[in-house]
Amino acid sequence: MKLLGIVIGFLCVNFLVASETYKAGVLLQNKEINEFTPFIHQAKQTGVDILVLPSLPTGYADKYDELVSLFSKTARQAGVYIAVHLYEKARCGMAYETVRSNLVFDRNGDIAAVYRKPQNGIANCTAPHSDLVTFTSDFGVTFGLVMEEDLALYDEEHFKGVRNFVMAGEWESEVVFLNAANFAPSWSYIMNANLVSTAGIYSGKAGLQTGDDNLIVAELSKNGGSDSQMVLSTKPSNLLHEYLSQYVIRPLDVEASSRGYKETVCHRRFCCEFYVKTALGNNNEASYKLAAFNGVLPASDHHNIAAEICIMSGSENSNTVFERISVTANFTKQNAQFPIVQSATVLPAENFKFTKANGNSQQVTLETVNVKNVQNVGIFGKDSVLEDNYIYGEKNNTETVEHDIYEYIFNEDVQEFFDYVWIRLRILIVVVSIYILEMM
Repeated sequence: MKLLGIVIGFLCVNFLVASETYKAGVLLQNKEINEFTPFIHQAKQTGVDILVLPSLPTGYADKYDELVSLFSKTARQAGVYIAVHLYEKARCGMAYETVRSNLVFDRNGDIAAVYRKPQNGIANCTAPHSDLVTFTSDFGVTFGLVMEEDLALYDEEHFKGVRNFVMAGEWESEVVFLNAANFAPSWSYIMNANLVSTAGIYSGKAGLQTGDDNLIVAELSKNGGSDSQMVLSTKPSNLLHEYLSQYVIRPLDVEASSRGYKETVCHRRFCCEFYVKTALGNNNEASYKLAAFNGVLPASDHHNIAAEICIMSGSENSNTVFERISVTANFTKQNAQFPIVQSATVLPAENFKFTKANGNSQQVTLETVNVKNVQNVGIFGKDSVLEDNYIYGEKNNTETVEHDIYEYIFNEDVQEFFDYVWIRLRILIVVVSIYILEMM
């Protein structure tokens, strides 16, 4: 009886633990669409509840209905939730516009949620959702459905306290550390939320979840990210020279940094305080820049972002060992701040610290110790209120006007009016012609 009680207790504990988690999967890129189905069934065999597929290119826009039918059938056969980003062509007046669509299929193959945006950002017929699109799964988790740019464009209030997110839909930002593979871990870390995306699976402060070369599977808490901090660093990416030209930049004195080097860099009224201590015996020819920025950045063709940024940026190939890097700044209080750590080597949790202290402004400090092969380290502060979420530059205003004129000219009502005028004009021409002939 005692053994039976132990077994029952063990089963109850396992059931309780299992009920507090779910399994998420991500199928990595570079797969042909005919390869999706076997991996979807493989995910089911590993117990995956929800699977995010790679985003399909715009060339598949003409096959939207066919693909929806295919994924619906596959989700039903495999018995898993499937999330995928598709392009579709939607009629808009006398023309067509390309629409980006995030779709989620439930285990029955029904569409559980749809999130749409115009591809060009200025289409009239497909307005983006102003509120967060959510759906609740049969395993008791409410998910937010987002595209990559939403992480950078929206403030915390937009996400309504949701702790689990599905993200699909690629976005190329001119600010390299805002691209999904770079910004997603920082966003998940600060929000302490699970983010299941085409870029990977991120579990709050537990960081990136790993898997094999084809399929990543992770067991996640239904309550959001883990409190057990692990790795935050992401793969290095080069900051464009023309992008850094907008910053106030000071070169790091690598030789002096072996004794501990302090530098304050200011852009307008925003100042960044850097402290850098390198290990003895480093190559003094390594080149690093200390930079500050306060203003508006062109994040992409149709989006600008108001930002306050402190960053130390250098060469990816540098073998410089940093005993300590500290970056501190006073940020505007209503801003959100995110850590930037891009390194070719893994950064253990105990070597990283990110703290905030409230006062008249919000003092934020990022500190790393005993790290090498660092390319970018710093803090990205984003204004929490973006004017209308989308701020267009002069070029995009011109595009908008041209697009509006085009839409007006080819509007069905306008076309009918011109047809009516042309018919009446033809009648008048015939009558005048007959009159002229009779006069002759």
